[in-house]
Amino acid sequence: MQKINIISGGTSGLGFEIASRLAALGKNILILGRTGSKVSDATMQLKKTAAGSAVESLVCNIGNEDDIKMVGAFLLRNKYSVDYLFNNAGMGMFASAETSTAAMVDRVFEANIRGMILLTSQVLRLTPEEEELTIVNIMSTSALFGRNEETIYCAAKWAARGYTEALRTELKGTRRNIIAVYPGGMKTDFWKIPGQQRDISSFMDPAEVAEKIVNAVLVSGRMLVTDITINRKK
Repeated sequence: MQKINIISGGTSGLGFEIASRLAALGKNILILGRTGSKVSDATMQLKKTAAGSAVESLVCNIGNEDDIKMVGAFLLRNKYSVDYLFNNAGMGMFASAETSTAAMVDRVFEANIRGMILLTSQVLRLTPEEEELTIVNIMSTSALFGRNEETIYCAAKWAARGYTEALRTELKGTRRNIIAVYPGGMKTDFWKIPGQQRDISSFMDPAEVAEKIVNAVLVSGRMLVTDITINRKK
């Protein structure tokens, strides 16, 4: 079976930069995204810089179980075995606590934790026990600290952190590696929220953050980075 690396939320921002870095290193990649046009555009861009590696893509809402089953069927059909899974997809929600609604909670939790759980479970089921698998859960520094007007978002990220820690405990002693990544603010479309404007001029370049993540996790031998926090210099 061929090895492949999955990047959810791989059509833009940090996810796209991680995919680009992997493709340039000659790694086979599969990017997942919710919007067909963005998936198509990102795939074309990545193929231009891929160093002889396969660039695969699927339109997929990772919070939808039927879409996750489609990803599994794709891997089986093409005889791919997952090497690295980058759980990167997510969405922000910035509002005062008193404005929270069920729809807001469902939307944020679907993108930030439900999808992570469903995709991870599918990949774990399909990966033979004797093969090594590294799961990289990319969260946010909002999984470490509570923040003003980020109650729902922080709750989802803290849930993702709890899931990551429990997953690491459950899989200890197996050939599954769990890496938690907590990046600070980056200059991406994540901050383009209707009716809300934020000054992101001092935020980090996602390409530089992606380089640090990929360099840290693509290691061989007996050492493994388990937790990465990336912040901009003050």
